[in-house]
Amino acid sequence: MKHATFFAVVATGAAAAGAAALALGTADPASGRDVSSRTEESSVTTNDNGVVSRAYTECSVTTNGNMVTERRRETRTNMDQDGNVLETSTSEFAQSYSVGDPGVVAFAATADGEKSGQEPRDSSSFLGLAFGEPYGTEETEFGSDPEEPALLRAAFVPKTPLEGFDRYFAYVTPKTHRVVKIRACAEHAVEPGPRWRRHYLIEALERRYGTWARPCSYRRPCFAFRIGPDRFATVCLADASPEFQTIVEAWDNAVTAEAVRETEELRAEARKNAAEKRSRLVDAAAAAF
Repeated sequence: MKHATFFAVVATGAAAAGAAALALGTADPASGRDVSSRTEESSVTTNDNGVVSRAYTECSVTTNGNMVTERRRETRTNMDQDGNVLETSTSEFAQSYSVGDPGVVAFAATADGEKSGQEPRDSSSFLGLAFGEPYGTEETEFGSDPEEPALLRAAFVPKTPLEGFDRYFAYVTPKTHRVVKIRACAEHAVEPGPRWRRHYLIEALERRYGTWARPCSYRRPCFAFRIGPDRFATVCLADASPEFQTIVEAWDNAVTAEAVRETEELRAEARKNAAEKRSRLVDAAAAAF
């Protein structure tokens, strides 16, 4: 039996350390502020008989400085080899207790992988390229992509190519050339068939990043994955674009924001250079007259 798990933590209203303390019911009552933290956990298990079990758990912890309220929601789905849903279930739990109550055991997942017994999945790379790392050399040819006006694009060949895929592209920031997005494209549909939800690429991404595929189009077999904090992936198995049938890509939102900032800096510099050039032309023409 093969198993994959993804773990992520989102905290609002306090620092990460305060959120971890909150999960254990040790928040400071003197703070006088509402504090909340939220954890998410997804797991995908493939049994030897081909049955795929997916579980998604959400936990939230809130406090007003005196009372702590915890809520947990679990969703489980079992699917057979043909993609048919065999069973689905949802369960919810809730409990409240005083801050610092030693008799209460918190059931919310913790941010410490060692304590929870689960290791966070490494989402720092995709197809062998690391997000946020500089890419290319002086000989690398970068081009533009109308779909991504804030990024530069360069073709590359991964160390381990995907079967059936023809071209691979790395999208980078315009000034520092840091990796923002990685894309793999296939001119022909990869292993086409009616059982899109059971496609091997879907299961491979779920296993690699321990996440759960979610449909993101009602017209085409396209699915989205949350592969890590601020990192996402999509796979479109058919009719992906006018040029390619299948496209798999992943990107980092934080580095994307850096690319937008660098683009604005380049535009401002270009406008300044254009204004200075025009001023020189005007001065030269005035002197000639």
